[in-house]
Amino acid sequence: MMGINGRDMSSQGFPLSTDLPVRILILAIRAIGDVVLITPIISLLKKSYPKGYFAVLVDGPTAEVLANNPSIDRLIVIDRAESQRATIWKRGENWLGLVRDLRKEHFDVVLDVFSGPRSAILAYASGAVARYGEDFRNRGRGFLYNYPIKIRRDGRHLIEQKLDLVHALLGVNHPQVGGLEIHVTEREKQQGQVLLAKNNHEAIRRIGLIPSAGSKWRVWPSERFAELADVLIETYRAEVVLLGGADDRELCHAIVNRMRTPPLDLSGRTTLRELMAVLGELDLVIANVTGPMHLASALPKPKVIGLYGAADTIQYAPWGLNAMMLTKGTKEDAYWFHVDYEKDYEYLCQITVADVLKRVVLMVPDWVEG
Repeated sequence: MMGINGRDMSSQGFPLSTDLPVRILILAIRAIGDVVLITPIISLLKKSYPKGYFAVLVDGPTAEVLANNPSIDRLIVIDRAESQRATIWKRGENWLGLVRDLRKEHFDVVLDVFSGPRSAILAYASGAVARYGEDFRNRGRGFLYNYPIKIRRDGRHLIEQKLDLVHALLGVNHPQVGGLEIHVTEREKQQGQVLLAKNNHEAIRRIGLIPSAGSKWRVWPSERFAELADVLIETYRAEVVLLGGADDRELCHAIVNRMRTPPLDLSGRTTLRELMAVLGELDLVIANVTGPMHLASALPKPKVIGLYGAADTIQYAPWGLNAMMLTKGTKEDAYWFHVDYEKDYEYLCQITVADVLKRVVLMVPDWVEG
């Protein structure tokens, strides 16, 4: 099969020379937090192939996570939720259109970062000569990659796991990555400032609380968020900002009703890009394990405290110097497969308001009470 510069790439092997204008498709069909965590991988590949062309295929709103990323030449967006609502004929039509689009790009390499069933089929259907993905042969799809890579999951962060794919492509032992990357424009920053200006009082710092999560088993009790918020307001003269999507309004409203001092409740009032802009203006963010927590960790300003059970304390630990994890679990309790969610929730509920306040002191030691 002919690849870049008319070469028969099936016979030359890999890794490819970093001087070649290689065309790489990255398949990243996963939720917001996962996509945030692979941004260092995308940046590393772009630095390794400065002449390369990079397209990233993502699902629905996660495309907004990668908007304005200078390492990406094209974002290809699918919408799995919309596809589920469509007729079987429409789904088939959309699928064929996507495959034709991918084939027109003449990709040399596909890197299937999360190696799900749909993305494995897309990797094969893209027509790329080299197809890298996790070796899931025991699940019947590893054969769709001609470079299936064994990845050890337990005891390693998600980013470290994905570096095994990069190692296989680049042929570099222990490739080094930088921090998470989210690119908010100046106009978006101004929009974030406008949203925060709706409460005009004398607070000297802003603290964001993200009380919801993608799973009920990862939601710290709302009454504790309310108690924590009141203490933070009274102790640090802070403005508390509640953040979340439209589905989180009820939870945030319940917290507001429990508080002595009204917070600024922005739940359901921001787009994902506006949420990023707001997060970037905050001094501290306290959150459950959720995509927006990783978004906050990717931004330069806020300090971040993540509230964890036990299962995610290694694979989905905060990445970066500005973020800290609070958990009652141990490394021995961390796991990624066949999670006991009720047990995980028990670990989360062992975290007290006093525990969080101690972490606040560690994260922002220069804050003066009063």
